[in-house]
Amino acid sequence: MVRTIEKVEYDLERARCERDTWKTNRGGQSNYEMAKVMVSALEKELSDAINDQAKDAHKTPDSA
Repeated sequence: MVRTIEKVEYDLERARCERDTWKTNRGGQSNYEMAKVMVSALEKELSDAINDQAKDAHKTPDSA
């Protein structure tokens, strides 16, 4: 199942908020590191989704 760009953006925004919250909390270093990894993964997923959408936009009905 392919997630929409909007869904990935929404999840990325939530992950960034969580990461920033853990960054300011005392004793939350391991949670901050996990949130940082999640943000990186979502940023890559968003980049891939945008690239895939751009590739699909250049296809003609004959080339599909």
